[in-house]
Amino acid sequence: MEANTENIKMAEAYEQSGVDMFDAPTPGSSLTGDPQNPRSWETPAEFNTEEEALKNIFMNLTKEENHSLLLNSLRDGNPIEMVVQVLLFKGFQEGKWSPDLMLLLIEPTVYIIMWLADQAGIDATLDSDGDNWDEDEIGRFNMQEDIKRMKPKNNMPPSLLAQMNEFSGGAE
Repeated sequence: MEANTENIKMAEAYEQSGVDMFDAPTPGSSLTGDPQNPRSWETPAEFNTEEEALKNIFMNLTKEENHSLLLNSLRDGNPIEMVVQVLLFKGFQEGKWSPDLMLLLIEPTVYIIMWLADQAGIDATLDSDGDNWDEDEIGRFNMQEDIKRMKPKNNMPPSLLAQMNEFSGGAE
């Protein structure tokens, strides 16, 4: 009887939120899709190398409107890990990179966002736990020391480093 009550409560919650719980793809529908009109991720990726993809990510993150949104998101306490996950998965869905390249982009994208946050003077958290930064004596997270310790510039292509050095998007 309790399970039935829980199901009714869940159905009412879906109804109130305006979400139709049955409005989902049929299992196996991806196997019967139109081959003449494939999804973005079913076609060859737009970027095939890590360097090309990182340049695209950096250029998109440093566009004025995207840069403001990113910094506001980090100021609101969203962890870098979550931002990177959303950014890279969205790029995969849009057909910008393959799943394999997406995995290779995780670490350098984290470094790029850490660098952008540092340039803007934001003490961003790396993950949702918030406990993986070195803490200083005040108990605040010390991102500067972590950035120096991780040496992100060793993993970045030289052409991207040159663009990063030219970027002047500081604190807003």
